[in-house]
Amino acid sequence: MSDIVVELDAFIIADDHKVYKCSPGKTYRFYKQVNQAKAVFLDIRGLEDLPLSDADWNDEDILKIIADDRWNREMQSRARGNKPVGTEGVGRSDKTRLGFLKGLLFEARRGDIIVVPAEGYDKDVLIGELLDEAGDVRKITATDDEDEFAYLGRRVRWRNAMPKRLLSGDLIKALHTQTAFFLLGKSLHEEVYKLAYRNFIYRDSYVSEFRTSKTKFTAEDHAVVSTWINGFDVLRNSSEMVTPLTGHKPSFYEMGLQELQDSLAAEVQIDIQSPGEVFVKSVGPFALALMVMFSLSGCDSKQVVDNGVTVTLKTVGSAEGGNNEVQECVNAMAIALGHERLDQSCGLSDRAKRDAKMTTQAVLKSGQKESK
Repeated sequence: MSDIVVELDAFIIADDHKVYKCSPGKTYRFYKQVNQAKAVFLDIRGLEDLPLSDADWNDEDILKIIADDRWNREMQSRARGNKPVGTEGVGRSDKTRLGFLKGLLFEARRGDIIVVPAEGYDKDVLIGELLDEAGDVRKITATDDEDEFAYLGRRVRWRNAMPKRLLSGDLIKALHTQTAFFLLGKSLHEEVYKLAYRNFIYRDSYVSEFRTSKTKFTAEDHAVVSTWINGFDVLRNSSEMVTPLTGHKPSFYEMGLQELQDSLAAEVQIDIQSPGEVFVKSVGPFALALMVMFSLSGCDSKQVVDNGVTVTLKTVGSAEGGNNEVQECVNAMAIALGHERLDQSCGLSDRAKRDAKMTTQAVLKSGQKESK
């Protein structure tokens, strides 16, 4: 293990990871309570005395509870002068709700993401991660029309909250669906993962985020950041990554201004609202390797080149750790650069940190250069 260790707040996400939408009740009535309780549940009453293991559940008994709850509410609605909308006894909608209930309580796994929609476009959509294994069911008390009821649900850790108006049209459309609990399509996963994890590996996509807290982001700031990213992208696509050049080598600054075909370049998404963020996306580990390179300005460049860097990542749910591709990419780029050009790249990243107020979620755990 290298003396230089960089810990990334970046997550390896399993291919079979799931993202669900869970409604906070009709008319969003439980939104505030779901948020405060850090738990999600479906608005079905009368379940509190059931065994908390699905092995002890009888679907016919559960269906009767669901149907009775629906019919009691129907009677109360009619008493208020509303028109009839249902009939007594188990119906198709009750069977559908049973499916939703079992999906939330016994099928969704630890680490799966739950997206809870909000009313209106300015209120925050909640994005949480299930904390417990499937079947670890909790009783949750919530108030509805000043009456207190017990519900069955799951614990979550809120990872982010975002005003609905800032989401994509496709995600907003999915969240507006009346269905209380369902899987969001894989085409929406990457957007949700950006909100939940910021930096992640999912299938072939590697995504990293660089944030600026500067209130006035200038052209110079943009030039420094862009030159730094492009310099590494040019390096990644050069023959030096295979056989380090001898003789004249372009400086890192020259590399940062070289042309690179769009088909070869990493995707960069810039949203500088002062403050704002820059997302880098690549097929392969390059995007996350940039996070590591950004953190190395506090290290001795010769030690980085000669001894290498150890990189650690986090996992979500059933994902396995030990992803070494990022570490291999970092060390290959350091060797290809050599310590002189690595010093030049570190000078640019220092400017980005100091002047552009750029940060990323990479922590240099050991290997810091001793101050003289």
